[in-house]
Amino acid sequence: MKPESPQSGNDNRRRAPREPVEDTLFVQTIGADQVTAVGSELKTGNTINASAYGMQVELDFEVLVDSEIALWVTMPSSSKRVMINGTVRWTSRSMKAEGYMVGIELAEDAVPEMERWLADRQAH
Repeated sequence: MKPESPQSGNDNRRRAPREPVEDTLFVQTIGADQVTAVGSELKTGNTINASAYGMQVELDFEVLVDSEIALWVTMPSSSKRVMINGTVRWTSRSMKAEGYMVGIELAEDAVPEMERWLADRQAH
């Protein structure tokens, strides 16, 4: 299966519009055999945009399409970290050196936490 790029029409399949969001998040793989440079340790990444159902992040390590990953976002109001999980739907090399742009579809049970995170970010 050929990895999709962000230019291949993902906007038409999104269930909600994405908002620009710049934040640091923590990333860990759920299945370590599904990535190339991460094991059980936490790594950091940067969010580019997000909705309650998905997000685009920039990582300095490669992940494979269909990888299941866990992401921790920080609530601005309390500095509490909240774990959300999702599936990598596309990857591409970043325009920046040594980076990767990654599209993540969030799991249905992550949607309420993601909605709270987005609302908390807008309030602060």
